[in-house]
Amino acid sequence: SPNMCVDDSSLTGESEPQKRKAECTNENPLESANICFFGTQVPEGSCVGVVIKIADDTFIGRIAKLALSTEAEQTPINKEIHRFITLISSIAFALGISFFILSIGYKNQDIVTSLVFMIGIIVANVPEGLLATVTVCLTLTAKRMYTKKVMVKNLEGVETLGSTSCICSDKTGTLTQNVMTVAQIVYADGNGNPKIQDAGSSFTKGLSTYDSSSPAFQALLTCSTLCITCEFMKYFEDETTGKRVLLPFSKVKVQGDGSTINEIQWKTVGNASEGAMIKFGHPALQEAMGVKDVE
Repeated sequence: SPNMCVDDSSLTGESEPQKRKAECTNENPLESANICFFGTQVPEGSCVGVVIKIADDTFIGRIAKLALSTEAEQTPINKEIHRFITLISSIAFALGISFFILSIGYKNQDIVTSLVFMIGIIVANVPEGLLATVTVCLTLTAKRMYTKKVMVKNLEGVETLGSTSCICSDKTGTLTQNVMTVAQIVYADGNGNPKIQDAGSSFTKGLSTYDSSSPAFQALLTCSTLCITCEFMKYFEDETTGKRVLLPFSKVKVQGDGSTINEIQWKTVGNASEGAMIKFGHPALQEAMGVKDVE
């Protein structure tokens, strides 16, 4: 169809769906308008396709292969600790061997006594409290970051993040999930004046201020729900039984500040903006007009 679009946000970070057509427009497969990639969605239109790559030969397969072949690099704090331990160990062994030679050559001590003396010098130079000190410091830093709503999964990453002054990112999926939420709505009041109302999202701590009985709100709700092509995915496949299980539409979720919101469990297939509207419209239609189900 002429309105065929593909959502490439999972691969390229493009937030807007990209138009597709039958003609090849570029020799580069990533730029050509006649190719749809595995793992992407089609929010609008329809087409008949021909599979040209499978498994690891697909673009997403190449990305997975590169991710698996990437070697883990040491963090800055790992490098510093390794350098410090190497330096201390070198000094300790140099002192121990030197005093061992002096003990035998000048003091005429027996080999066993000189060996014990050398081992004592080496052990005395080992920083036994280094591991505990570093762990406690990183843990305290992670605890302070937790109060700022930063979840630290790796303690070694605390030092790296603490040395960062600026994080630049413009890719959908890097800092976001390409999932949108209706936070506020605008409709006319009884006097015809536009008013901004809260929609009861996580941004407003679950509180809503709109009037579900308002004719303007009901007209807005009907238009935003019916003039879309987005659909709900009500089922998920159970991995143990292989059967499709119907999900509840929503569940109560407790946020970090103690407030509660209704989190929609049904996933949406289609445009992210339309998905936000249909998720808001489903319970609102039940409340305002008594509609029991919206597809």
